[in-house]
Amino acid sequence: MRKIYLKLVMVLALIMIISGCTKTKELEPISRTEFLMDTVMTVKIYDKPDEKVLEKVFFRLEEIEERMSATLENSDVTKINESAGIKPVVVNEDTYFVISEAKHFAEISSGAYDPTIGALVDLWNIKAEEKERESIPTMEDIEKIKAYTNYNNLELLDNNQIYLKEKNMKINLGGIVKGYATDEVRRILTENGVNKAIIDLGGNVFAHGNKLDESLWKIGIQDPFEYTGNFLGVIEVQNKSIVTSGDYERYFNYNGKKYHHILDAKTGYPSDNEITGVSIISDKSIDGDALSTTLFVLGLDRGMELANSLEGVEAIFVTKSKEIYVPTALIDKFNLNNKNNSFNIKEY
Repeated sequence: MRKIYLKLVMVLALIMIISGCTKTKELEPISRTEFLMDTVMTVKIYDKPDEKVLEKVFFRLEEIEERMSATLENSDVTKINESAGIKPVVVNEDTYFVISEAKHFAEISSGAYDPTIGALVDLWNIKAEEKERESIPTMEDIEKIKAYTNYNNLELLDNNQIYLKEKNMKINLGGIVKGYATDEVRRILTENGVNKAIIDLGGNVFAHGNKLDESLWKIGIQDPFEYTGNFLGVIEVQNKSIVTSGDYERYFNYNGKKYHHILDAKTGYPSDNEITGVSIISDKSIDGDALSTTLFVLGLDRGMELANSLEGVEAIFVTKSKEIYVPTALIDKFNLNNKNNSFNIKEY
C-alpha cells in the first residue's frame, strides 16, 4: 500500500470542493486519501460509513495504475511501448477499453487529443515542481520526436491486442486514465450501496448522487489566474463529472514565456491559443478527462463546435482575456465568485 500524503491535499491540481453543508444532524463522512497516478486522490462517503468499501476502491485504483502507467516497468502501457514496431501486445481488458476510448477521441478531434503523444511528453518532461528552465527542446528534436506521434499507427486488434506500428512510438494515457478511474470508483460505490459521495482523483471530481439534505453539490472551478485553491465560480450538480484542464497546472518559464504541459501533437509545442482553462461537465468522467485536453488544444470556436456535437457533455471555457463562455444549459447553475468581477460571462 502506498504511503498517504495528507499534506498534499491542499494542493490539488484542478478543482476545490465547496462543501456548503447545512447545520443538520448528519452522518459523519468517512474518507481516504492516497497518492496514486502521480497525484492526490480522495474519496469521501457521506451515507454509508463502511471502510471496506474504501478498501475496494483503492485496491482498484492501484490496479489501474499498475496496468496503465507509462512509467511502471511491468505495466501494459510499458509493454506496448517496448514492443512498438516489433509485435502486438496482449493487454488486460480494461487497458484495451481505455486505449480504444482514447483512439476514439483522437479520431473525433482529428488528433487534437492523441494517446500516442508519449515520446513528446517524455521530451518536454514538464513537472509540477519546476517553475524555471534554462533551455527547452530544440526545433530539430521536436520535429524528430513529433514524427512518432500518430494515432493512425495505433492498432487495436482482436483478443485485446494493441500494436504501435512504428518503432519509438509511445502511448501515454495521462489525459484519460484518471477519468476512467473515476468512473470505476463510482461503479464500485454504487455496487456497494453508496449513494452520496465525492470522488476527487487529482482534480477529476465526480459528484455522486446528491447531499444528505438532498440539495445539489457545489463544486468550485479553479481560477486559472490564481493559485490552486482559489475558485473562479461554483457549479451546482449531481451525478456529474467535473474535469478542468488549464495552463496553470504544470508549467515552467523560459526567457519570460510560460510553457505548460498540455502539448499540441501537431506543433510539438505546448498548445498556444486564446484558452487558459476548460472545464467539462459530463455524465462520464472518462469523457470529461479526454475532452478537457481536447477542447483546450482545439481552442474556443472549434472546441465549442465539438462540445455542442456531443451528448451528455457541457464545456465552460475561460480565455486569457478573462471571458467565461458558459453553455445555456449551465447558465443558471454556474455562479461566479463575487471577487471575480473582472470576468465577463458569455452564454453560448
